[in-house]
Amino acid sequence: MSSVELPLDPWGRALRATVPLSFVSGFVDVISFVALYGLFASHITGNFTVIGSDIVHGSSGLILKLLALPMFVIFVAITRFIVVGYEQKKRSPLRALIVMQGVLLLGCMFVGQSVSPLMEPDKAGPILAGLLGVSAMAVQNGYARLIFAAHPSTTIMTTNCAQAVIDFIDMYRGIPDVSECARRRFERTAPAVLAFIIGTIAGSYGYIFLTFWSLAAPLAALLGVGIFFSTANAPTESSQ
Repeated sequence: MSSVELPLDPWGRALRATVPLSFVSGFVDVISFVALYGLFASHITGNFTVIGSDIVHGSSGLILKLLALPMFVIFVAITRFIVVGYEQKKRSPLRALIVMQGVLLLGCMFVGQSVSPLMEPDKAGPILAGLLGVSAMAVQNGYARLIFAAHPSTTIMTTNCAQAVIDFIDMYRGIPDVSECARRRFERTAPAVLAFIIGTIAGSYGYIFLTFWSLAAPLAALLGVGIFFSTANAPTESSQ
């Protein structure tokens, strides 16, 4: 285990990471998809399918989706370099990364709101708003793999859903060891999936009533994670 990686246990602490972060992903993905002509800010590979659809149908917003992947790669790389730097100092990078994600998401909110309604998605304003959202979620994808690697994914729900179904079945197979292991996994994975779904529903209604200002909700969730894990550097510092 990396010196900055947080263990899966205790269960309560795990939920305080996966639940709000999954909510953030669901919320932001809906806002970006609805407002920015089919852009997935969090589930970046989904944009490949949308790009194909845009090419076939001649839809708007192709430039933004083409720029999303390199921007995503750049900010995952930046996240990795930040984590390496903090590892060398034997400190947790989590707070710094959450602040960076929050600043990028805040920029997405203000830029998106300033250019709303988005009638021409290939102009500079909507492209900037979209790339800020992609960058914010790239940071979360990065630290989810580096700091919360032992936890259920907070950005990609397909694997989580499959695992939850498998574990639900195994819980009732009547094999004690298998059932207990499956139950423990299910208790961690199912809340992440549920939080993502709640995030998508909240994001839908948030955009209807508040447009980009509704991104204040995932920003508040990030703030909560940052506050709760404000002592997350203790394990690494104690190893000095």
